[in-house]
Amino acid sequence: MAREINLFEQEQIEIISPEKEEQSSNLSSALPDVLDQLQAAQKTQQQERFARQHAKRVIEALLFVSSDPLPFTKIREVVDTFEPLKPRIVRDLIMELQEEYLSQQRAFRLEEIAQGFLLRTCEEYSPYIDILLRNKRTEKLSQASAEVLAIIAYRQPITRPQMEAIRGVDCSGIVQNLLERQLIEALGKLEAPGRPTLYGITKDFLKHFGLRDIQELSTHEVL
Repeated sequence: MAREINLFEQEQIEIISPEKEEQSSNLSSALPDVLDQLQAAQKTQQQERFARQHAKRVIEALLFVSSDPLPFTKIREVVDTFEPLKPRIVRDLIMELQEEYLSQQRAFRLEEIAQGFLLRTCEEYSPYIDILLRNKRTEKLSQASAEVLAIIAYRQPITRPQMEAIRGVDCSGIVQNLLERQLIEALGKLEAPGRPTLYGITKDFLKHFGLRDIQELSTHEVL
């Protein structure tokens, strides 16, 4: 039998209780606060990501200019000046750099040696570097290099910070250049905070300036 249609059947209307209406009102009023909190959390995460990336690039720059193994404590000290990070995070950033260089097959590696971190070129590129340095050794010293070399010759053994205190400018690049030209060499470590490397002249230095021994330095014009 077909269902009898009641033309007077009225649509059922849900009656909202005062309690439900109050809950709905509370939810509507709380929604903007929730959105603000989500946006604030998202902004904080973005800031943290930026801080980590910035810190990692600063660490990379420090490693790039350092001719000696850079102690972890020194890296933290520099990073703390602009972005205080937990030691674990700083170490994680160093490890990230290490993995990046490996995965990207860069020509250099980040190695942990002598209680510090140092960028070193890969062994397979040594022949090409030797060619470059062989040509470099015949080049005339710049005025700045000659000044640093004279300081090392007269004050050896001496550390790079001590050279920089005398000259008043950074000497890392010059020291690296003199090491590559085999005019100076590392003699050991100074027993002081950070244990900086001590440098002195080599036999090639004496050959370069036509000296028989170190005693002739007092009468020889190095600069």
